[in-house]
Amino acid sequence: MSHDAHTEVAVARRYLDHGFLDVAMRLFGRNVAAVSTDDWRLLADRLLDRGRVAEAVETCRTGGLPLPRRELRALGDRCLRRRDVDGAIHYYELVQADRQRWADVVDLLIRLPARELQALAVAERHLVPRPASVGPLPVAASA
Repeated sequence: MSHDAHTEVAVARRYLDHGFLDVAMRLFGRNVAAVSTDDWRLLADRLLDRGRVAEAVETCRTGGLPLPRRELRALGDRCLRRRDVDGAIHYYELVQADRQRWADVVDLLIRLPARELQALAVAERHLVPRPASVGPLPVAASA
């Protein structure tokens, strides 16, 4: 690890402390190996606080952190309450939401005009159990 990398990360932490997230993100991104898990977590949290979800998710991936599932699930729930089906689907797919949340999405979709096909697609993907895949049939050895 170069001395420059540690210097850049130290400066990035100061930017982060002062709320300059874009600069901190750029410097952390240039020096991934020198950035601590706590640094990545703090950056992701601050990005989420500002509603910058896509960047927070990317920060988690870059920093090797688990996605902030509770926060993303809450965002999906808020979207659903506002009848923003597409937003809810987006967040629920990120966190692999539970069956009840997907049922709530389908329930909302069936009440909206012209969303029948989307309701069917969501139900097929998230509510209908998949049949177990059938492997190849055993072949008898010839005599």
